[in-house]
Amino acid sequence: MSDNNNNNENQNGQKRRFRSLMIDGTRYRTKLTEKFKNRIKWDNPHKGKVYSEFPGTVVKVDVEEGEEIDKGDRLYIYDAMKMKNRSYSPVGGTIREVRIQENDIIRKGDLLFVIE
Repeated sequence: MSDNNNNNENQNGQKRRFRSLMIDGTRYRTKLTEKFKNRIKWDNPHKGKVYSEFPGTVVKVDVEEGEEIDKGDRLYIYDAMKMKNRSYSPVGGTIREVRIQENDIIRKGDLLFVIE
């Protein structure tokens, strides 16, 4: 094996093209495949829709329909596995629908809020 193969050249003597990316503060250099470069980029189809993450019982709802909220505002508190959990808004906007109330039992994946 020649030294060129250990550096930035491939077998044909062409220079390799690396991409840098940061993951948790560490920089990585990698070569991307054509399949990866030509992929359809993922876009969250549920922007503004908040689904339950765990089954549980609603303890308190902190927002009302028509209320303006910011990203990170608390939406509700629920009890799951004898622990009180809090859920925060993934986006800012206006609350269009609130589909839960106190003491409701929710299942994983239930639509709870619609934010526009």
